[in-house]
Amino acid sequence: MMRNPPLPLLPGNDFDRKIGQTRFHKSQHFGNVHKLSMLLDKRLPGIGGAPMPHVPHARWPSIYCRGDVAALPAWLAFDKETLVFDAYFKEALQEVEGSPFLPRYVKIYFYLEDGTIQVQEPRKVNSGIHQGVFISRQRIRFPPDSRSETFVDIVDLNIGYEVELYGRVFKIVNCDRFTRNFLNRMGIMVPDPITMPEDPYMERRFKMQEALQPKRPKKISFDETQFLKYDRCVLRFYGYWDDRESEDGILHKLVLLFYLADDTVEVKEVLPVNSGRTGKTLLARCRLLKEFKSVPTPGEHDAFTVLNVLGQGSRNKRYIFDALNCGARPASFYSQRDLAIGAVINVMGRCVVLCDCDEYTKEHYRANFGLEDFTPKPYPPEDDVVFDSVPRPELPPYNGYGSHEDSSYNCRTIYPVAPVKDLKQFLRKDREGMDSRVLRFSAQMISNIPHLSKRPFIISFYLADDTLTVFENVRVNSGFQGGMFFSRDKFVKPGENLFGSEPPACYSKEDCYIGALLELRDFKFLLTGADEYALRYMELNCSEFPKSNIRQILQKVRERVRPVYKQFVSEQLGVEALRSGRAPYKVLRRALTGLLGTQITEHEVVTVARRFRVQSETPLDCEAIRRLAHVELKRYLFTAFERLLETLRHLDAAHSGRLTRKQVYTALRGARVPMDVELTNKVLDCMPQQEEGQINYQDVINFLDYDHFPTAPAEPVSLQHDLSWMSHAPTVEASEVAVDAFLGELGLEEDLRASCGDAAKPCGSAAVVPADAPGLLGAGWGEDGDGPAHRAPGRYTVTFAGLD
Repeated sequence: MMRNPPLPLLPGNDFDRKIGQTRFHKSQHFGNVHKLSMLLDKRLPGIGGAPMPHVPHARWPSIYCRGDVAALPAWLAFDKETLVFDAYFKEALQEVEGSPFLPRYVKIYFYLEDGTIQVQEPRKVNSGIHQGVFISRQRIRFPPDSRSETFVDIVDLNIGYEVELYGRVFKIVNCDRFTRNFLNRMGIMVPDPITMPEDPYMERRFKMQEALQPKRPKKISFDETQFLKYDRCVLRFYGYWDDRESEDGILHKLVLLFYLADDTVEVKEVLPVNSGRTGKTLLARCRLLKEFKSVPTPGEHDAFTVLNVLGQGSRNKRYIFDALNCGARPASFYSQRDLAIGAVINVMGRCVVLCDCDEYTKEHYRANFGLEDFTPKPYPPEDDVVFDSVPRPELPPYNGYGSHEDSSYNCRTIYPVAPVKDLKQFLRKDREGMDSRVLRFSAQMISNIPHLSKRPFIISFYLADDTLTVFENVRVNSGFQGGMFFSRDKFVKPGENLFGSEPPACYSKEDCYIGALLELRDFKFLLTGADEYALRYMELNCSEFPKSNIRQILQKVRERVRPVYKQFVSEQLGVEALRSGRAPYKVLRRALTGLLGTQITEHEVVTVARRFRVQSETPLDCEAIRRLAHVELKRYLFTAFERLLETLRHLDAAHSGRLTRKQVYTALRGARVPMDVELTNKVLDCMPQQEEGQINYQDVINFLDYDHFPTAPAEPVSLQHDLSWMSHAPTVEASEVAVDAFLGELGLEEDLRASCGDAAKPCGSAAVVPADAPGLLGAGWGEDGDGPAHRAPGRYTVTFAGLD
């Protein structure tokens, strides 16, 4: 029962075909043929074996008669059988003159087993088109405007047909022999092949190339007799090329090979073992010119010569060729007659001297040229230096764009590159842990305006790249904003030529010290002080900072004080300093500046004061260290002393009960004992040293165990300050200087004794007496006993008249 065709296919306009249906399975595409499971090649019904509704019939029910149909399915009967057609399609070209279209040749493959089609474009050299598979293998439907929903079949492909595949019209012009026989057997007539259309652009290009060919091409002569006679016959010479006249040049030892078959030359270099150089071939095999002027330009050795060129632009050009080769220049090449021991060969502008040859070469010249003398020539000594250095050309003046380093690198190289930074300095002076490698100084602005000169600044010098930053540490209600005054950058010294060929000098680490005057971009700053890290770093690296080198400073003071030593001690330092052995920093500063004047800087005075400063505080004893350790352990509730003892015993492989200081320190830090690094080091300093500097680790456990060995509670302190070296480095202004240690370091007492003679002999206004003699500076102060009863060892024995 069919539905009414005019009615739309909507619910209610059709009958229910499932009434009375008992089978609802889907038809299978596989079946058994002769007990063999395979895919069936036939149209299958729908659900329950009912025919599929609204499915059009095939256009051609069968090509063969019913009785002649093959029993095997198509995928098995026509396996690996393909019809091949030659076709083309035209592609429009609008921007190419004289070529309105581009014919593209393809091959159409029709696979008989499943009716699929594949289009492939053969590859052409230098076509400029991505060629290969044009349409992948698939079944292709007819275009929508053809009013056919079927696929392109075998009857749609034949010579002379035009088939449209995905919007492109392919013209079939030919097929192979198998395709022609197969279609003929099916009853389809195959016409004769059609000529392929030519490519207009390729025809035009071929005509241009044909017109360029000379009428009388140059003949290349080849002596076949010479090749057959001297094939595989090679002459071998040993020589050298002396390149030491150029920069970084060396003496190259070479081997020259002359091939008798075609008179070609090959030069190879003999590289020594582990020379670090690669590439043995100096000259590839070729005919070697005797006169070498320059590298030949492209087209210089062509088969023809152009005499004249007429016309302008790329159109209407006419070339006139020299058919007689009037412009050809005769070239002279090296032959076997030009080679001999001691001869100088011009190898592309390089003078190669031949010094020796092998036995075959000697026999060849002895038999053909009658030579008998083959004495080798010596090689020049390799240690001779003949290079004459040429000064580098001066760079052009700086134009103000970018930095000086950037401009200099752009002038030295063709391609612009970034300036190379000093990587070694960066790796050595960059921040490492708590070591910042930054020197910070307090500074004061020098200005005629009073309120500007009171502005405090902090100048930081970065040792990694020699840059500076200026920061204003503004006071409250000062009227200034404060903050970063100058960002991190290099600063040029005053008076430098900014637009010269050489880069101007910038401030370095030697220019930063206490008392230095820095002029940074028209602002003058006076360095008035430095932090403890900067002073300590400069003292530890005194070889780089001469202002912190105590030996150089004392040597300078010693040379200046030597003639006026007595007056310096009596007048500059004073009697009070000699009696107590100490003097305030201001007294020492006034004495040194009064003696040396401008020859000594404020930083050098600070260095001397720090070197001979008096320790005002006594260090903590072991009992105080133990109480501090117990306070820290109790605060963090640490009780794992047994586990710590097990760790120490595990490290003691010899079971001696002793470990090195490093091993004990590693165990304490690894066990996460809640003590600071400074406190840990102080605890280990309190431990008695055993043999070879080892420590009894049981004493360390007893020292830290506050349960079995308790101590009195101690007041918490700042461990990072009170236990570190910073606690013993007070500020210079508030410290006292050990005058006796300073004068003893100068070592001028013995010189004074030798210059004055006997101890009791008067010497000017002063006299020298023994250290143990009674008197003003002997065992007591004066006859009446006024003053201290004795003096400390190492004090000075200089007495002055009129001081009683």
